[in-house]
Amino acid sequence: MKKILLGLFMGVIVLGLSGCGNNPKEETQPQDQVQESGYVEKEKAEVLVAKFNTQVVDNSTLNPASSEYLTTHEDAYWYGLITGVSLIVYPLEFTGYLSNDVVDYMVLYVEKNSEYTSTTNEYLEYLIKANNPEITTEEVNSLITEAKNSASSGKTVNNGKGIDIGYVENEDSYQYQVIRLYQ
Repeated sequence: MKKILLGLFMGVIVLGLSGCGNNPKEETQPQDQVQESGYVEKEKAEVLVAKFNTQVVDNSTLNPASSEYLTTHEDAYWYGLITGVSLIVYPLEFTGYLSNDVVDYMVLYVEKNSEYTSTTNEYLEYLIKANNPEITTEEVNSLITEAKNSASSGKTVNNGKGIDIGYVENEDSYQYQVIRLYQ
């Protein structure tokens, strides 16, 4: 009986040390992906919206995100930029306070019937650069094209500088997602 119990005990120890059959390659894959994709520092929603506004005001005549046109919906902050174009900020954990919430990702949401869809790429450039100012205009253009081309596969794209770009479209609207990659 002691040998059976000892055998069971040793089996439990072996399984515990080996991770119960988990594939170690799967466990390290997300870390490898971050190393290839780069990462950015955690930023509060208030700070990233201010950086976005700085990009917009310094480089264009477009409307910045204003607290006058801010609403919260489904644990996200929605800014109306111009008719049919919105900036949405999704925090890692929604508290209702922009100054407390760390940004998970930001979205440029565009209604297809908006007369201002032509502003999409310009707003998107400022959104990407607000999330990582090291990304050049040429890189932005490449990321936009790649994101749109990868949309059917459901994949996001990046250039190794800590930002993933995704594109989602339905019959009424489309959106570009700027996803922040944290270490």
